[in-house]
Amino acid sequence: MSTFKPQQPELQLTEDGSHTLFLSDLNETYHSSAGALTESLHVFIDYGLHTLKHLPEISLLEVGFGTGLNAILSLERAEENKQMIHYFSLEPYPIDIDLASKLDLGYISKSPWLKELWLKMHQAEMNETIRLSPFFYFTKLPHTIQAFESANERFDLLYYDAFAPRKQPEMWEISTLQKCASLLKSKGVFITYCANGQFKRDMKSLGFTLFNPPGIKGRKEITQATKG
Repeated sequence: MSTFKPQQPELQLTEDGSHTLFLSDLNETYHSSAGALTESLHVFIDYGLHTLKHLPEISLLEVGFGTGLNAILSLERAEENKQMIHYFSLEPYPIDIDLASKLDLGYISKSPWLKELWLKMHQAEMNETIRLSPFFYFTKLPHTIQAFESANERFDLLYYDAFAPRKQPEMWEISTLQKCASLLKSKGVFITYCANGQFKRDMKSLGFTLFNPPGIKGRKEITQATKG
């Protein structure tokens, strides 16, 4: 189980003009320095959510709410595709609303309706399900993936947005990945920016079929894994 308790992160501008957050105690950013918005769109939307656009309704689990960028992009896509999304986000150490309000997320921050809904995500009470649009239910949970229990819910899609293996190795241990596998439905999709060799071997050993599309600038590839 993760014992990491981060200090308050700092704003950092990325190459595409959107902000990420920097953690000095880990010497790590929440997103790629090549572009926070670019990375989230490429990894989690284009190679995650887009792969399930044929389904009229999905249940989605996110490991690492962070800045809320993946969540608001998912809400935007739900509205575009008229796809019902039940979005559950694990975040044991949420950032405060004052810091969140200073984040520039590119076109998200320039859209009044998206920014308003994004701020509502940050303000949402833990464990409370709220309906943010006709196609989007949102629940934020104060758990690590290791401590998270779901008696009945199984997920179509899992966004794995943990810190890198060299920074948070416990998040990439096979026991943690096995927990993720247990939470996915058959043919469920696990998507992450990571393409570490040991991670890929472990996912294959757990019965996943892997696809490694190219990453954004600075990353050779990412990992999309489908549960067998």
